[in-house]
Amino acid sequence: MTVGVRSRLLTAFFYRDFRMLWLSDSFVGWAEQVEFVVLAWYVLQETDSPLMLGIYGALRFTGTLFSPLFGVLVDRYDRRKLLVLTRSVFFANSGVLLVLAASDGLSVQYVFVLAGIAGMGRAFDTIVRQTVIADIVPASGLMNGVALTRTGHDIMQIVGPITGGYILSAWGISVSYISVIGLYAVGVAFAFNLKSLMAVGSASGPSLVANIREALGYVRRQEVILALLLMAFLVNLTGFPLNQGLLPVFARDVLGLGATGLGQLLGAYAAGSMLGSITLAAVPVIHRPGRMIVLGALGWHGVMLLVAFSQWFGPSLALLALTGMSQSVAMVTMSMAILSATSPEVRGRVMGLRSLAVYGLPIGLLLSGALADGFSVKIALIVNAAGGIVFAVGITVFLSELWRHHR
Repeated sequence: MTVGVRSRLLTAFFYRDFRMLWLSDSFVGWAEQVEFVVLAWYVLQETDSPLMLGIYGALRFTGTLFSPLFGVLVDRYDRRKLLVLTRSVFFANSGVLLVLAASDGLSVQYVFVLAGIAGMGRAFDTIVRQTVIADIVPASGLMNGVALTRTGHDIMQIVGPITGGYILSAWGISVSYISVIGLYAVGVAFAFNLKSLMAVGSASGPSLVANIREALGYVRRQEVILALLLMAFLVNLTGFPLNQGLLPVFARDVLGLGATGLGQLLGAYAAGSMLGSITLAAVPVIHRPGRMIVLGALGWHGVMLLVAFSQWFGPSLALLALTGMSQSVAMVTMSMAILSATSPEVRGRVMGLRSLAVYGLPIGLLLSGALADGFSVKIALIVNAAGGIVFAVGITVFLSELWRHHR
């Protein structure tokens, strides 16, 4: 790797606050991935129901309904304090789960309640984190900052499921949650070490409704941002249910694997995503981000269609890696495009609307779980893949500014 490429690849790391944010994100992401493997496997084993697993997955994103409100708060208040607060909620929530597991009081009902609480915090945390990137990295390094953030997330999607599956298989839920609590604690410590990040927006008026209405009006006037938000909703509805809910069912029912094998499948998906993120981090400028988003989304769903017909472990690993790579191309470019196209004074609220698009995921998880329960996981994957392709093409045709968008 030449000095120039290495320098471009690590541009955002030259900023101290970005390093602190990246480390905090990475440890929190690691904890979330371990927790997902542990609880998803627990729910599936206790209920033997893909629909119940879909409900668990949906509850992890309950807070997305309140994302516009969260966006207003992010534009009003100190973002460092908000980040520390939300990550402390994760720490406390995992402590409750540890106590329940250690005392043999854990049940699927408790898992659902605590997943819903964590889901509220996760939506808030996502908006703060995404907004803060544009605060601490200049516009010239924004693509690199978004890509490196995604790379850290992808690394933990490899490490987390593999370590989580191994710890769960070897020592059980209680030991797994001791590791989760420790990882969350480190993530909170790095967030606390950020310098103060005061809100820079204009959402200081008394009316929350007026603040949200202003953001909606801004989006309506910007066709590119509207198309990006619709595309974000689509991929959450049809794309993310694969790795956020259907893979445990696919691993057990199609490939005949246990928790360790599930961790390896999730790790392969994340490895492909990481490769895509690292590649994008080294690219200085993407002149046609809209086209890359569309092509990435189509590739994502196209390879997922192939996953639906796979019945062997090795080919499934390779296909999941390709799916993850396509996902990374679409999502990293999408985040960069939204941040760069949005005025700073409404950025928190627009990112709140962007996070609202994540509500497509719980809807998709419920629909996918019902399809897998009533028919098969193969049918669920086929419907998601085909639907994603059709609607991605539709968004591109009817909101053509997305395809023409030039940075």
